[in-house]
Amino acid sequence: MTESPCTNGRSVAGSDVIVIGAGLAGLMAAVHAVRAGARVRLIAQGWGQQMVTPGWISVCDRADDDVIAEVRGYAALHPDHPYALAEDDAFVCGIEVFRRVTAEMGLPYTGRRKDGHNMYLPTMMGAIQHAMLAPQAIANGDLTDIKEPVLLVGFQGWRDFNPTLAAGNLKAQGIDARVCSIELPEVQHYWDMWPNDLANQFDLAHVRQAVIRQMKSHVQGMQSIGFAAVLGMDKHMEAVDELSQGLGYPIFEIPTLPPNSAGTRLSKRFRRWLLQHRVRVQIGHPVVRGIVEGNHCTGVEVEALGHRNTFYADHFVLATGGLYNGGIQSDVSGRLWEAIFDLPVEKPSEEGRTGWYHDQLLLPRGHPVHRHSGIRVNKQMRPLNPAGEVVLDNVYVVGHMLAGFNPLTDGCAEGIALATAYKAIRTALELTE
Repeated sequence: MTESPCTNGRSVAGSDVIVIGAGLAGLMAAVHAVRAGARVRLIAQGWGQQMVTPGWISVCDRADDDVIAEVRGYAALHPDHPYALAEDDAFVCGIEVFRRVTAEMGLPYTGRRKDGHNMYLPTMMGAIQHAMLAPQAIANGDLTDIKEPVLLVGFQGWRDFNPTLAAGNLKAQGIDARVCSIELPEVQHYWDMWPNDLANQFDLAHVRQAVIRQMKSHVQGMQSIGFAAVLGMDKHMEAVDELSQGLGYPIFEIPTLPPNSAGTRLSKRFRRWLLQHRVRVQIGHPVVRGIVEGNHCTGVEVEALGHRNTFYADHFVLATGGLYNGGIQSDVSGRLWEAIFDLPVEKPSEEGRTGWYHDQLLLPRGHPVHRHSGIRVNKQMRPLNPAGEVVLDNVYVVGHMLAGFNPLTDGCAEGIALATAYKAIRTALELTE
């Protein structure tokens, strides 16, 4: 059988890899290392930002046609952008491996039927966002080729989703959206539940059947039926399939306020997959210091109850996030620093916080402090000092830590995570095609 260019190549059994951070970039770095045969330890203070994101994968939101072609063109024009640094179509391979692994996990991600184009997905406010991939249930809500009315379902009194508001905003954009509200008689006091708690209730068959009974009279003539993204946690696909079969129409989900169940499901499935593949997963004990000899890292110190533990490895992947995630720290003096290895941090101004922000709050390209703050790396994802020299030869920086893009406004945060995680592990383990 011919190998895909996105396979892991030769085995590297015997290599030890420590991944620091459990956001999407860190999780995928651990996955790539496992698939290559390395021994892997994942250490993180928390489960990253999946739980506050919609759960979909933004690769290049502004692309109107072929997303991959748009990324390649942009990378050619912006050599310092992470997509350009990752090279070799790393984002294509990162996406391919992500889709394979999430399918293995039982949480398949999909895109438009017209391959390579962005989907048009509704938000809980009734806006339309572009994304290349999404969990199957959210992707079912793609509004690209909508022809019949869609029905948005609310739970009476539940605080986290207002279908009337969402439908009104969708109608203003030419989408025929209808509304109905139902009660959840099998669930007590659900009006005050967090989305994840309500999702756990939809793992129960009798709750799903109660919804089907109430919905039967509302669904005629609809193209599809949209619920808030609470349709099950551990039995998510079972819940979606049962509702679809019981109502006779396709079912889709709309992301909610954080914590968003779609992102929570993804983190839980990743954790299960990593544990099944013998990864040591440590969540809640932060890495506090790297142990460095010259330009080489030998280990990291991890905070535990009343003491610190030291773990050693051959390679280290730093995926602790940017300013909003704690990987880069700041203070009132305008100083920015990386919290574990004290790597050089690029910043928008050398004179305090001057130039960090524009006068207007909401801007399409965001503020300089978000675009120009981060770690500069070379094409092997190794961190650089201001002179362009490698600081640590076995540390690799990925995801939101990187300078050269704004994860808040550029519409490519997840694509950067997938591309740079893929490239970092291929570099670290010297993988060949």
